[in-house]
Amino acid sequence: MPERYPTIRTVLTLRDRKRESEAQPFTITINVMAEGDQNQATRRFKSLTTSNWLEPDPVSSIFVKLSQTDGSIGPVSGEDWLKQFLFPVLNESVPEEIRVLFEVARGALAYGYFFYPLYTLAGEQLYRVAEAAISAKCAMLPAPKKLWTFKHKIDFLVERNVIPSDELSTWNAIRKLRNMASHPERQSIRPPGEIAMTMERIAEKVNSLFG
Repeated sequence: MPERYPTIRTVLTLRDRKRESEAQPFTITINVMAEGDQNQATRRFKSLTTSNWLEPDPVSSIFVKLSQTDGSIGPVSGEDWLKQFLFPVLNESVPEEIRVLFEVARGALAYGYFFYPLYTLAGEQLYRVAEAAISAKCAMLPAPKKLWTFKHKIDFLVERNVIPSDELSTWNAIRKLRNMASHPERQSIRPPGEIAMTMERIAEKVNSLFG
């Protein structure tokens, strides 16, 4: 490995929602770019052509996995990531239109292996899922029509004990991240592991609204 690439390790659990009992932990090793690598620092994803659009994004190759069961090392495949993204599910009690929005985010995640920025777009979609879920819950109660901002709707649901008061900070963090995603100054690039955790948290919070 070139010296300019420091190494970061983080532990994720590879899960298949159909076979959760067989989940195997593994360590993701990431080869991180150096700040001085200007060519990569300005893009961090492939330039699409008619010959490479169905090929994995080279950025996806920076992830390798170290099995905690037998110590073997290998690349993190697109299927490995897909198993992570297939795990979170919205309950049937969640309105269908919200579940459709969530599945669009899942689809973007599935294909991020081939075009890396799709991971970021999926994360932004997940914040929209959360906002749409809040609006849907307010409409079901119903809430006063004057509640037209995300913040007002969150506060209303806290007042109605739909959202526990100790989760207000979490929902406000989601709201701020949604605002940042909606008004970007530049293109951000977020890694799939981070978005996988975001997906699980959003699914948990949305399910709790309609539990």
